[in-house]
Amino acid sequence: MKQLPGKARPKWLVAVGQGIAVVVFIAITASILPVLLIVSLLAALLLIPVMRQLRKEVERTAVTLNTPSREEMVDITPLHQRLQREFLTFMRRCRR
Repeated sequence: MKQLPGKARPKWLVAVGQGIAVVVFIAITASILPVLLIVSLLAALLLIPVMRQLRKEVERTAVTLNTPSREEMVDITPLHQRLQREFLTFMRRCRR
């Protein structure tokens, strides 16, 4: 890109300006991070009772729903995978 007519800023002045900008950015970041960490810790602590209540409600509603028990569930594993699993358990029993 061509320089527009007029007086250009000295390179050392540009470098000093960039250095000051970096120092200000680091200072602001370093001062904001602890505040963010403390706020996130407080939010996590406040969520503990909420999560306990939610777990209780889920357990309560899971009992009232008509969900099938483990014994009533149907195994829909494909035949080749069931045969493979049965063969592996058979081979483990034979090795003993």
